[in-house]
Amino acid sequence: MANKRLHSDLSVKGINELIKKLEAYNSQLNDKNEVFVKRLAEIGLPVIDSRISEAEGDSDKSHYAYIKINRFGDYSEARLIVEGKDLLFIEFGAGIHYNTAAGTSPHPKGEELGYTIGSYGKGHGSEDYWYYTAEDGTSRISYGTQATMPVYSAYAEIRRKIITIAKEVFGG
Repeated sequence: MANKRLHSDLSVKGINELIKKLEAYNSQLNDKNEVFVKRLAEIGLPVIDSRISEAEGDSDKSHYAYIKINRFGDYSEARLIVEGKDLLFIEFGAGIHYNTAAGTSPHPKGEELGYTIGSYGKGHGSEDYWYYTAEDGTSRISYGTQATMPVYSAYAEIRRKIITIAKEVFGG
């Protein structure tokens, strides 16, 4: 769709044809915009799945990742949604055993967002391991969870491919 040229003669009939062509072009552009945001979100799904599965530690890796697309006239948005019990631990890390020192964060946004190692709960993440009481009432040992940053990594991959996808969808 790059360098699209529309031609018309300067008559009432020609101008009306040009208006129809512009309306069709606008509709195609809106459709392509929806495809564009969907394609970008689709890039993130496998990144999220693989990063969650790579995380070492005892966090629950079960999750559900999906895309939600909304279109309002000429506006389209795609949301990449991830749901799961221990996703914050997998995203930002828990405990020093698999991560950086207490009070720091292996995640580029961790300190800014207040998710530093050892800051959650009773602060046991500043130790190499700790004990906790599980939901079933048993005592368990934890070494924490490695920060594999599934959402941040999906974001970075989408940013890396945005121009390529734009060229594929819109041409040029």
